[in-house]
Amino acid sequence: MMQTKRFARRFAGALLCAVLLTGCAAQDPPEHAADTQTTAAETTVLRTTAPQTTAAPETVTAAETEPMQTGILSAAADIALTDTDGQGTHYRFSYGDAEYSAVYTPDNWKIIDSWKITVQADITLICEALSAEHPIHGADMVSYRDAEDLAFEWVQHNLAYQLLGDDSPWKKNAADVDLNPADQGKTVYDLYRDRLD
Repeated sequence: MMQTKRFARRFAGALLCAVLLTGCAAQDPPEHAADTQTTAAETTVLRTTAPQTTAAPETVTAAETEPMQTGILSAAADIALTDTDGQGTHYRFSYGDAEYSAVYTPDNWKIIDSWKITVQADITLICEALSAEHPIHGADMVSYRDAEDLAFEWVQHNLAYQLLGDDSPWKKNAADVDLNPADQGKTVYDLYRDRLD
């Protein structure tokens, strides 16, 4: 439960950062955008007590305002992850009515067309299945990443895919997520900065 709340807070902060960046990237230098990212996790909402009366603004975190989406998976085994080449490299799994491909190379899972899977609860279960087959190291190259941590990275790639215009040269790369140590904990903004550097 605590990891789910942590994931939701990180996701909400990253989403707010992405929205702010798309609105102010042309006017503000990156340093200002980074400052906005760290303080934008809280939003102000008005709560109404009667049809024509509003209460004073109350500050709540974005994670508290959005319920967790329920997925179609109930366990990691539901995706029926299958080694298609017998070498532990090429895999197939089912999600909904579609089949997806995943490729494992040392410390990297590449999920083809990952942008099509958008429910965080299901993404976490898929990452649990992938991690059980081949764990991925953390950025420190000592620890191993858990399913929620991997799912956070996947969701950030999905956000990047949604935010990029169809004419962007980066859109095709954002369609497939690479779960690896180097991108652990990175938000959409961090991934964007990496591409610029």
